[in-house]
Amino acid sequence: MKHVIIWCCLLLLLSGCGAADLEEDIGLGGVTPEAVVESFLEDFNTALADPMLREPTARQVWANRLASYFAPSERADQRLLMQEMLNGFVNSNAQPARGSRAEVVITYDRTRVLQADDLTALVEVVNGVITVRWRDAEDNVILERNGALLRLIGRETNGLPVVRVDGRWYLTEAG
Repeated sequence: MKHVIIWCCLLLLLSGCGAADLEEDIGLGGVTPEAVVESFLEDFNTALADPMLREPTARQVWANRLASYFAPSERADQRLLMQEMLNGFVNSNAQPARGSRAEVVITYDRTRVLQADDLTALVEVVNGVITVRWRDAEDNVILERNGALLRLIGRETNGLPVVRVDGRWYLTEAG
């Protein structure tokens, strides 16, 4: 009986944490400009590969997490944009243009700061590439397309802007 009570308490705590994750403005950021960019790209890849992404709750959790890499003043807008992007990815993947499903992966060699001061930096994603693979029902690649990461996301400059807020670095739309 004692174990049942402990498990019930743990489940209540976990379910409470899940609800908080959906609404909490956690602000992951990074300790260096490069760290925030690398962590964001890693989480972005993980989100797009998440088998639970078909579920609205999973998309909302991922949208919140991805938006938390952005400056606090930009998170609400980024949360909506990330939600729309993830919804579009799932909807497109339900009926891909080719094959049974598509996968999107971002790869790069490394990151490096191109320019920085105390509050802002521009981070280059060296050899950043977005790869889209369309797969058939047997998981064979039937078509693959690659493109330069920054060009595909519409960045005119050679890097991603980051800003320092309260001692942590965050992605920003500015710059």
